[in-house]
Amino acid sequence: MAQTYAVGMRQILVVVVTMVLLGCGKKAPEQQAEATLTPGIEAALKAHEAGNYGEAARLYTVELAAEEAKPAPSWVQLSYLHNELGRALNYAGLYDKALEHYQKALAIWLKQLGPEHPDVASSYNNIGAVHHKKGEHDKALEHYQKALAIILKQLGPKHPSVATSYNNIGMGHDNEGEYDKALEYYQKALAIWLEQLGPEHLDVATSYNNIGGVRHNKGEYDKALEYYQKALAIDLKQLGPEHHYVATGYNNMAYVYKAKNDLAKAKEYWEKAYAIFSEKLGPNHPYTESVKGQLDALKE
Repeated sequence: MAQTYAVGMRQILVVVVTMVLLGCGKKAPEQQAEATLTPGIEAALKAHEAGNYGEAARLYTVELAAEEAKPAPSWVQLSYLHNELGRALNYAGLYDKALEHYQKALAIWLKQLGPEHPDVASSYNNIGAVHHKKGEHDKALEHYQKALAIILKQLGPKHPSVATSYNNIGMGHDNEGEYDKALEYYQKALAIWLEQLGPEHLDVATSYNNIGGVRHNKGEYDKALEYYQKALAIDLKQLGPEHHYVATGYNNMAYVYKAKNDLAKAKEYWEKAYAIFSEKLGPNHPYTESVKGQLDALKE
């Protein structure tokens, strides 16, 4: 399929902690106790935010081992650490290890919170995200649909987390080559995010990015560029010029220019993407290697 390689980096909006109600007119489900943010966890969160995913994973692993060594480990702390470690490993491209920790978090939440709690939906979303990156699209869709059923029941049809599920389901159809179906779900997500979060929110940028991907896959290159540029403008404003989401935008635009046979423009944008990916994710990350491969191919 024609989908660009790094689109997936920002397609999945992983819900990490308990989801809360944002003015939907329904009572939110009872929330679990919050995890304790130790100095080690705070350092891991900062490392993750800075794009240092390997260091974040190392710090979470240390915290997890310390919690497991206690005479009476806290299930709240354990589930949080497994989930955050899974998230860091996912972004580091270590998908099987990420899946292992996401599944451990899910097992704890199912036991402690029951099958219809929003944190369980979060886990299904996260697991679906990893299956997506592994190319296991049927499994990804299965988990996204489980998450959507819970979120609709608990939070109502206008909650931003419902948009997250629509976005993820759209991504599943996108990767199956079902582009019209994907576009339907992406547009449902965009409508909710625009209404609930406003036009300059990063989730709106994600939606523009994903709609651009579908337009690209359908061969509608000018429309694809239009949506990628909308996403890029938000990312630059909200995150600054060195963030890996900005690199994702450059990468996606480069693929469109290549499809339009404008190789000079494609090279320009891949060089921008490579500079950011190599600095933020390291030279061996799959996204960095993919962009380098495109640049090398242009030299041949």
